[in-house]
Amino acid sequence: MMTEKLNYYTTIKFLFKYISMHKKNYILFYFGWLFDALLKIFTPIMFAVMIDEIVYYNNIDVFFKISLSFVVMLLFSCVIHFFCQAQYAYLEVMFTFDIKQDIFKTMQAAQANYMSDAKTGDIINIIQSYSNECMVFVIRNMIHTVNNLLALVIYIAYILVIGWQYGLLMLVTVPISIYISSKFGRKVRKYSDEKREKYDVYNGWLFEMFSGIRDIRMLGAENKVNKSFIKQQKELYRIGIKNGLLSMTSQNIITTVNLFIHLSIFSLCAYMAFKNNMTIGILTVIIAYLMGITERVSFLSGIYLEAQNRISSIQRIYDFMNAPTEKEWKGKEELHVTNGNITFNNIEFAYNQRNQVLKGMSLNIHGGERLALCGKSGSGKTTLAYMLIGFYLPQNGEIEIDGQKLSDCSLKSIRQNIGVVQQDILIFDGSIKENLLLGKKNATDEEIIASCEHAGLGELLKTFQDGINTIIGKSGIGLSGGQKQRIAIARIYLKDPKIIIFDEATSALDRETEEQIHQTWNRVLAGRTSIIIAHNQSSVMLCEKVAIIENGLLGEMGVPGELIEKSDIFRSLFAVKELREEGQSIA
Repeated sequence: MMTEKLNYYTTIKFLFKYISMHKKNYILFYFGWLFDALLKIFTPIMFAVMIDEIVYYNNIDVFFKISLSFVVMLLFSCVIHFFCQAQYAYLEVMFTFDIKQDIFKTMQAAQANYMSDAKTGDIINIIQSYSNECMVFVIRNMIHTVNNLLALVIYIAYILVIGWQYGLLMLVTVPISIYISSKFGRKVRKYSDEKREKYDVYNGWLFEMFSGIRDIRMLGAENKVNKSFIKQQKELYRIGIKNGLLSMTSQNIITTVNLFIHLSIFSLCAYMAFKNNMTIGILTVIIAYLMGITERVSFLSGIYLEAQNRISSIQRIYDFMNAPTEKEWKGKEELHVTNGNITFNNIEFAYNQRNQVLKGMSLNIHGGERLALCGKSGSGKTTLAYMLIGFYLPQNGEIEIDGQKLSDCSLKSIRQNIGVVQQDILIFDGSIKENLLLGKKNATDEEIIASCEHAGLGELLKTFQDGINTIIGKSGIGLSGGQKQRIAIARIYLKDPKIIIFDEATSALDRETEEQIHQTWNRVLAGRTSIIIAHNQSSVMLCEKVAIIENGLLGEMGVPGELIEKSDIFRSLFAVKELREEGQSIA
């Protein structure tokens, strides 16, 4: 996926949408800091007038009037500063919240194939870290930059009025600083982009290590993981040091140039004072403004290098927000499932040019039928089933449900009519009730309890003092694999879809628990079209038909008991002896 590479202007353009949402707060914030900047500009002039009035004219009245004015302005500045901090506190929360909310919405709507390739660490950084850089960019790289540029122009203009010689000397620092900053800025951006990419990979790796810490210990792989940690840390340090050295070198060159300019101006001031062509007040203004110009030039050159780091972070947000989403799905019609007949017509699909998964796959599933979808790993079973809920779009071919083209129907209506139970069950850190409400958000307690009974959770609920309000912990840590499966089934029962997909739902369960879950299936699947993706022989034997996918096509299809005797492909997938035993038990 290629997106526009951001620069200073396009970054501002991208963030302007969020700035405009809080424009009143930003305007107040800006003018508060503008007043602070103007006060710093005019303070040296006021001091210069005070000094000259006392030293040369003995005018104590003017001295006191200016002093009083200065005190009033200083007190007003304190009030303005407090006001600015209040606006900043508001914007820091709300501005970043708006960006995080859009990022999260993009994540929820992103196409499945994009999210499957996305790195967990990258997405976490985008939401939690990089979004904060947007706020810093607006404050420092926009508001403070504008105020410092304005101050720089006023400083130089006033110095040119006092004496063009001083103004020209001070002007020399500006183009030199711009040249140095732009030259080093490109390299800083390059290293910043590289660091962001490696940091995202590193964070994703850390997430995987934390998730699998018990497996790492059981495998005795601590040393290997530790070496990988050190290697990645060294790589991040290497890039960070290069980036830091570039910034330091740039600042040191600018500081050296400023030093020579300072010496030149001090020499000129000494000469003018020797010739009695300069008052003490003017000398005070020149020195103060010289310091002010040096400070502004240093800030602007540094802030440009900082901006390259921040733009690199904002680029990640921009790229993510421009990822392909399900909003590109064109279907708008309501899907009406009556019988539950499903037809796959000549489906072709590839994740990339080298990985053609389905090569003209055609399959018919009758309404109310239980179909086992089998095949070797990577044959396209899950891909085919997930096309049914709109996770993937076929590159060629069409899927129909009761004669309606799936591509013409809205994703919302598709997912309302189709339920999925996976091997890895989504369980939040909350109560049983809260987890089941994912299936039907407005379900009553009576409906929830009934769904639990149908899913075989009735006895378990009786052991809990709080019943359906029992907290089950992160990822259902206190539940067995079978209990998690029952929660998933209860959730589907609440949702009450016309079509159900079981994707390797019992593959991680022991034989006894699997048999118990199968009994629950019989209750839930009654009268519904169901697709069961399975490698387990017992799950296959529960179905009325079996479809075997081989090389991206429908290899064979038939009744399980018949395929045991006739199909070599079927035999290669399952242990024939055990399947016969299962067939006898079913009969």
